[in-house]
Amino acid sequence: MTVQMRLSGDPAEIEVMVKVLAVVFQLDGSGRLYTNQGAAGVRCYVTARIPNKHDRSEPLTPNQNQ
Repeated sequence: MTVQMRLSGDPAEIEVMVKVLAVVFQLDGSGRLYTNQGAAGVRCYVTARIPNKHDRSEPLTPNQNQ
C-alpha cells in the first residue's frame, strides 16, 4: 500500500515529522521544500509505503512472527 502525502508547516516541524513518519513507513521523496503561496511556511511531498517483513533492515529474531 502506497500513499502520497503533502506536509505543510514550519521547516523545522516538517523535518521532525518526516523523521517520525520514517519510523513506521518507508518514505520516498526529493526532500525539496517549496514556499507556500498565500500561507506561512513551506511544503514538501513524500510517498509513504508500509514496509513488508522482507523490507526490514534488521534481521528477524526467532520469536518474531514470520
